[in-house]
Amino acid sequence: MTLHGVRASHNWLDIRMKVIGYAPISSDQSWRSSNLKLGDAVYTVIHHFQLTPPSILEITDANLRRLNDGLRPPAKFGNVQPESAPPSYPTQNGSYHADQPRHQTQPQPQPQNEFVPPKLNFEIKNYEVDSMIPPIPSSFLKIDNMNLSELNQLVENNTVLQQFIDGTSEVKTLKEIKQSIETSNVNAAKANLVHEEEMEDVCTTVESLKQDLTSKMQRYRELDAERVALTHPPDLQEAIGELNVAKKSAYRESEKLADEWIDAGGEDVNDFVKKFMEVRFLYHSRAAKAERLENSM
Repeated sequence: MTLHGVRASHNWLDIRMKVIGYAPISSDQSWRSSNLKLGDAVYTVIHHFQLTPPSILEITDANLRRLNDGLRPPAKFGNVQPESAPPSYPTQNGSYHADQPRHQTQPQPQPQNEFVPPKLNFEIKNYEVDSMIPPIPSSFLKIDNMNLSELNQLVENNTVLQQFIDGTSEVKTLKEIKQSIETSNVNAAKANLVHEEEMEDVCTTVESLKQDLTSKMQRYRELDAERVALTHPPDLQEAIGELNVAKKSAYRESEKLADEWIDAGGEDVNDFVKKFMEVRFLYHSRAAKAERLENSM
């Protein structure tokens, strides 16, 4: 919720004229838990501003300025000199003076049935602060209307000079801006402290998940290295060498079976032949594979 068309100072407003003092709209969570309707919230804020009106620093909307000028009482005749219009000279951030209307960007109309969530931006640019600082006047009407004795007192008495400076609208505006910024910073700090414990818990959880992910990634790299080693095609020379070793092992095992059968007296021929043929088949199979690989090189 934002106060539009003016620049004002109030303990419910921040530097961007955003309403920050009404607790139910201070955050999305507070708004959901308040169970208020939008109309009731708007009425409460307006009613509060009616009872404790903000201090208007500048009217930025051209229509509001024209309406305000029409409500001013007519000037009295006499020795009172009318205030001269502020000079036109660049301020800290632009080429307009305080009485010129600023350009107001009209928001694009949104479909009534479509909800567009606002983009939160808590950063305040330097030009936003500079635009709120009133320009330095080229002359002071009060000083122009002073007689010689008052001018001498103003020059010679530092206390009187300081009181005059503090009483100018520009200095008052700067003090109000300073107070508004300090209040906004304090409210932002309090809002952050409310979520401090929650953020610490989230950070702890994230750190634990990070360590768990690191260990799992390390295990994954080890298993992936094993997969690469298992699925990588073997070297032909190494494969032929291993087949020859396995072939000789099968040959020696078959010869051992024959020697053991002869030493046992040659009984149970069927069982001997079955075992002997299995080992011999393995021997010839390995020999054939080794020979086939050698011929493929």
